[in-house]
Amino acid sequence: LNGFISTFNIDWGSMSAAAVLTILPTMAMFALASRWIVQGLTAGAVKE
Repeated sequence: LNGFISTFNIDWGSMSAAAVLTILPTMAMFALASRWIVQGLTAGAVKE
């Protein structure tokens, strides 16, 4: 993202697009694995 910043100009459009494309895989993985993440958190919180 630092490559979009020059001395006199900041390319906000390209920087925003790169940030969104960087975050999308993480959000997709969380959406697919959220069921197991919640199960793991609740299983670890229960004392037997």
